[in-house]
Amino acid sequence: MAWPRRATAGIRARGALALLALAWCAPGAQSRALEWYSAVVGLEYVDPQTNLTVRSVSESGRFGDSSPQEDAQGLVGVPLAPGGDPEGCAPGTRFLVPTPRGQGPAPWVALVARGGCTFKEKVLAAARRNASAVVVYNEERYGNLTAAMSHAGTGSIVVIMVSYLKGREILDVVQKGIPVKVTIGIGTRHMQEFISGQSVVFVAIAFITMMIISLAWLIFYYIQRFLYTGSQFGSQSHRKETKKVIGQLLLHTVKHGEKGIDVDAENCAVCIENFKVKDVIRILPCKHIFHRICIDPWLLDHRTCPMCKLDVIKALGYWGAEPEDVQELPTPESTPGSTSPGNVSVASQEEGRNSGSGSNLPSSSTNESGPQCPTTFKEDAGENTALLEAGRSDPQRGGPIS
Repeated sequence: MAWPRRATAGIRARGALALLALAWCAPGAQSRALEWYSAVVGLEYVDPQTNLTVRSVSESGRFGDSSPQEDAQGLVGVPLAPGGDPEGCAPGTRFLVPTPRGQGPAPWVALVARGGCTFKEKVLAAARRNASAVVVYNEERYGNLTAAMSHAGTGSIVVIMVSYLKGREILDVVQKGIPVKVTIGIGTRHMQEFISGQSVVFVAIAFITMMIISLAWLIFYYIQRFLYTGSQFGSQSHRKETKKVIGQLLLHTVKHGEKGIDVDAENCAVCIENFKVKDVIRILPCKHIFHRICIDPWLLDHRTCPMCKLDVIKALGYWGAEPEDVQELPTPESTPGSTSPGNVSVASQEEGRNSGSGSNLPSSSTNESGPQCPTTFKEDAGENTALLEAGRSDPQRGGPIS
């Protein structure tokens, strides 16, 4: 039997909420916010060809994760490691700091390239040479972009990253021996939210699990629906055929004072009501009698006599063929304790003669709800009568029929 759609929808919704709750409460599942600050980078130097001062200011840098957000300034120095290594990774790296003529020692800022070692190693190498700040320029493949830098343990030295293009611009001027003054200022505060890889994996597994459960439920639902529809169709077809076969059973209308039925003592075993005059009764092959409106629904569902459990459909010779193919059955022999339908017949000629002589005989059997059913049974002596002969004694049915 298929489940109600609202109930199953509620189950799916609760399951989805449970999976999302698990994903949210899982370790590392909640998103974390990363706060970082951009850096305003100002450059100033004198062009030796034009003797003009060149100045530029742009918010093109980014403070490192462990760097204090403070202003810094100084002359730019570049590494003098063997082979011209611009990364400044060696602990004893020396720096070239071009200084204007007539100017004494001044604060300076190390300019190094990204790569070759960790950010922490670069910063510590410059700090050993008393640099006031470190500017790391990005790799060429990243173009004009900057990235986050992790350099815990470097103290209070200011560390920023600039793009590759900005770094090469400064480096080209310094390598010509031109003193370049750099100024670092605090830029815009940024908030970047990201989800950890562990939470992404957990949510993905939860989602896939939910989809598998939903797919399995849909398959189960449609299989059950298909089976239920098929059984309903077969059941309706079978009931239709059974109803046609039941219509072949003998019908009789109870008349006042007729022999064979005591209207004051006989009752229907289905509704436990006494038979009354003008009641339409159905006589089964086992010779038990019931109200037609009581026994017909019973036979549609059970096919057996409520009293002796006789399979009425098989007793009529029906095993699945169409009702039109069912042959007329021979009259079953009478058994003690039951009313024989073989002794009940309707003959219009006999009833006319008996009515003229004042005899009280039962009326012809009729089916009040549809077309007439066969009601004539031949006796061994060949005479047609309308008597319900007494031959059974049943305490529950009010005693013997006389």
